[in-house]
Amino acid sequence: MASALLGRIHLSGLLSDLRPEARALVHEAVTVYKAIRADLPQAVPAWPFGLPARDDPWLALALRTPATTYLTVWRRPGAESTMSLLLPHLRGSAARVDGLYPTASQAVAAWNPDAADLTLTLPTAPSAVLLRLTHTVPDAP
Repeated sequence: MASALLGRIHLSGLLSDLRPEARALVHEAVTVYKAIRADLPQAVPAWPFGLPARDDPWLALALRTPATTYLTVWRRPGAESTMSLLLPHLRGSAARVDGLYPTASQAVAAWNPDAADLTLTLPTAPSAVLLRLTHTVPDAP
């Protein structure tokens, strides 16, 4: 579900046959999508690690608006549990990082505005998380 949230969600199959936990994840994803979908048409894409290759241990897609960056990050099997990625468009900005999906994720994110660096830990692989970075640029002196 995390893969669809920065695009368009298309649900198919026997959703009614899902286990309650899986059905709850689908419901949560649709709720998150409804909350962010108004931002998506004007958002500009960025690939913090570059375009993904077949064997990359981590993948990331960002969609940027003037005040918000949505970031989906995927950890593949075999990858270290923690990585850092640069978001140069946010250098110097005080960004608040919120985990949007899944809420039960054990992801831990820390933002360093001076280095424009987000450190993210995803304890399990494979896994994915959708983050929202709400940013403000500090006032100029």
